Amino acid sequence: MFHRVTQIALAAGLTLAIAGPVAAIPAAAQGLSGHAQVAQAEQKPKRHPGKRLYMRNTCIACHGRDGAMAIMDYPNVAGQDEKYIIAQIEDIMEGKRTGSPDATGNPRAQGMRGALVTPEGQPRLDKETIKTIADWLASLEPAKLAAPETPLDPNNVAAGEKLYAKMKCRTCHGKDGNKPLKGYPYIAGQKRAYLVAQMTDIRDKKRTNGKVKAMYPMIKKASDDDIAQLADYLSQVERASGKK
Repeated sequence: MFHRVTQIALAAGLTLAIAGPVAAIPAAAQGLSGHAQVAQAEQKPKRHPGKRLYMRNTCIACHGRDGAMAIMDYPNVAGQDEKYIIAQIEDIMEGKRTGSPDATGNPRAQGMRGALVTPEGQPRLDKETIKTIADWLASLEPAKLAAPETPLDPNNVAAGEKLYAKMKCRTCHGKDGNKPLKGYPYIAGQKRAYLVAQMTDIRDKKRTNGKVKAMYPMIKKASDDDIAQLADYLSQVERASGKK
């Protein structure tokens, strides 16, 4: 019995003696791995708080993931001018931005106002929250051009490009709608349905907020066909990427 116990003890000791140095290797490796993980964590960019606020306040419901997959005739807002985003959110909250019914048949921006303002008229967002959301959206890559559901007539696209120059749209929105003045929106690559709705509302003076009055002299004589051609053209212009 004693002899058997001794054999077991010796075997256990031998196992520990062998396992000891081997076990130390993974420990050292784990130490190196830990340093690597710390370095990797330091290099990984922090998540912008605006994304969480965007999700929490249901902006995604209409403007889509990362502001680049808007539904119906709502605009894509990824990569949009920060000051313009702030101004529009504030105008909607204050009831200043109006227009014709949207694709749901309800007054335009009513749904967004309902999400941002309580039934008693109290704002759900403070200025810092609005600025954080706008800063995040402005930092994103704009939506990629999507093939139109109905193929566009190349002649209408070409006509729209000529109208853009003739009507001096570039004065505020820049070349091809890609270099707007501060506080004005990028319109290159925007959704066609949204462009048509907004130009029509501005022409008919149903949208009166912000700086749209500057457009009245240019667009007051535009026909529905003119607006359609402008939208055909602008919706097919590739948006410049990156925050300015």
